[in-house]
Amino acid sequence: MNRRWQRAAVVLMLVTAGMALAGCNILGFFAAETARLVTPEETIEAQYDLHGRSVLVLVDTKDAALASDYPRLESAMSEAVGKVLAEHQACGPIVPVRSLEAARQAEVHFDDWSVAQAGKYFNVDIVLHIEMFEFRLKDNPNSTVYEGYAEAAVRLVSPETGQQVWPVISDARSISAETQPDVEAEQTGQQEAILIDGFADKIARLFFTYNKEDIPMRPKVK
Repeated sequence: MNRRWQRAAVVLMLVTAGMALAGCNILGFFAAETARLVTPEETIEAQYDLHGRSVLVLVDTKDAALASDYPRLESAMSEAVGKVLAEHQACGPIVPVRSLEAARQAEVHFDDWSVAQAGKYFNVDIVLHIEMFEFRLKDNPNSTVYEGYAEAAVRLVSPETGQQVWPVISDARSISAETQPDVEAEQTGQQEAILIDGFADKIARLFFTYNKEDIPMRPKVK
């Protein structure tokens, strides 16, 4: 039973009990509330169908300062995006992050390769390329308040042709995310994980169909 029908059942029980006390005037409320709860869920369609295709999630951080401040950003983002895609069975096999990191170490010129070359190296059907532009946990390094923000360009590239297959009318899709102002972390470094996981979820959701209700009403990252 999905969440809408569960809530409708709860409303029915409450209304049934309430009718004995409040009389039949509550029937109007019951009819309106039931209609609202059983209305078909809003479905968000995938921007591009990856179903069954093998995927390399390749994250690039071109800014040297950003790479220095967050040395694990590329691998952490790659792993987080791949995890969401796998959980929703949005695609075929995903190149493990450990294999990607091993290639970076073994191949001296790996970071100079084109996106398509990296895809050919791993023999995948498609590369999900994420180019990080910004990633910060505070607006001001001296601030005591966490205000996380991330921004990246996202594109899909075919290793076989070397061509970008999505988006079709622009160089990339610009995606940004920010943490809710009152999100607190219990452990050192947890703010970074919160922003990475939330941003990864936002990117991965471009590539599978889901119901809008599946998103928390107030996510940690928006």
